[in-house]
Amino acid sequence: MNITKTTLAALLIIAALTSLAASLPADELRASQHRNDTYMPHTATAAGLPDGFSPGFTFSKNFYDIYGKPDITATIIGDNEFYRDDEVTLSIDLINRGVIHGYDSDRMPDDPDEIALAKMELGYELQQVDAIGITAALTSPENSPIDVQSGPQQVGSIRGDGGAEKTVGFNIEIDENAPAGTYPLILALDYDYQKNVQVSGNPASEGRTDVNFWYDSLNQTQTLYITIKRLADFEVTGVSSDLQAGEDDRVLRITYMNTGEETATEAVARISVTDPFSSTDDQAYLGTLAPAESATATFVIDTDSDATVKVYGIDTAIRFKDSTGELRVSDSMTASVTIKPAIPASEKIKPYILPGILIVLLGLVAIGVRYYIRNFTGTR
Repeated sequence: MNITKTTLAALLIIAALTSLAASLPADELRASQHRNDTYMPHTATAAGLPDGFSPGFTFSKNFYDIYGKPDITATIIGDNEFYRDDEVTLSIDLINRGVIHGYDSDRMPDDPDEIALAKMELGYELQQVDAIGITAALTSPENSPIDVQSGPQQVGSIRGDGGAEKTVGFNIEIDENAPAGTYPLILALDYDYQKNVQVSGNPASEGRTDVNFWYDSLNQTQTLYITIKRLADFEVTGVSSDLQAGEDDRVLRITYMNTGEETATEAVARISVTDPFSSTDDQAYLGTLAPAESATATFVIDTDSDATVKVYGIDTAIRFKDSTGELRVSDSMTASVTIKPAIPASEKIKPYILPGILIVLLGLVAIGVRYYIRNFTGTR
């Protein structure tokens, strides 16, 4: 009888080792950059067992201790480069790379029921690398130009020991004045996993089995990075004009500076005018503007005669090509201009009075000379 027990136990151990060897991946390299795993122990109850235990759990009936736990790595799906003022949904792939590293046998089974229980327990123990009830939260550091709009996301569970994965999405908004560069985002994962399992009963003789589980919590954090692309940007640095109520074809000059990090090519400035202004010359070619370089555009504007004398804002923007040749339009800017009062009619004609008098006098002199020539020169 003892020989039979020993033989059965040996066969069970060989089968378990074969199963574990097959489950281990050939490549156990981990994509664990900037990740921190925190084990969260449970407190003891009045019965002396951690509160994650099932009520029927007893250490004395445990056959195996398994080494391994979930190991979730996160990667951004697709492009992680965006432009300032973008609003996007960031898709993140979560992969459970947890594997079983080994096990200890706490005690040997000594009858058919215990052999069946031990085999059953080992099957449950291999689920120790599964991540259960995952909650994912994405945050940005203080003073970051990236604002995470989404709250914590419920991901569900991800099985381990096979590279199972799930995808979670977060909405982010990038500040319109964000400098180009690479910025971190912190992904925090909270979940439970099966710490241990104990089985009891008489599966071979009576077909009865009780299973008890012990769960613990695990926290993981990982830093992900997104890049804000270099882009030309503009601001109005100077405005001059001689706009006057009731006057046409007056000149407006606007100076623009490229305040971005990239050269803009084939830049064209445009103004958008409304009452009391009108224009048939509302575009001006600027050409190439490198970072910190300025250029001045000239526009011709007509002003209504009943325009109120005050400061007006004229909207303007620049259309240009970026370094990839893609056509872009800058944010709208405002050029402040002042309308001068209308010129009175008397003031308008004043510059012409003296020349008019001179012309009249010259005309009278010419008439007199002609009269003299006709009437007196011929008689002589």
